Amino acid sequence: MTSSEDDIQQSASVSIARAFDFDIEEHDAYKRIRDQVLNRIIELLTRNPEKLMAILYRIDVPESAVSTIFDTALPPDVPDQLADLVMERQMAKARTRAEHTRNTRVPHA
Repeated sequence: MTSSEDDIQQSASVSIARAFDFDIEEHDAYKRIRDQVLNRIIELLTRNPEKLMAILYRIDVPESAVSTIFDTALPPDVPDQLADLVMERQMAKARTRAEHTRNTRVPHA
């Protein structure tokens, strides 16, 4: 993985931790963050599904993708698929931010 990709994963991890209200260390690996997201999703599905839906909405996870998961996935697979969706969305947002930052630094001719 490139340094740029590491930076993108770190940026995504920080955003995810903020959205799901848990602390991370700077050196936390992407998989560890995903595991924490998965555990939080399981907890929220059990205790407060409305809060989970609000978090998914706030971090801009496509509602259609969430609905598809709830409509088609077997119940034990729902948390894993939601965690993957969260991670993918946050990585996409981090890539966009990194690209925007790169583009604003490059002088236009």
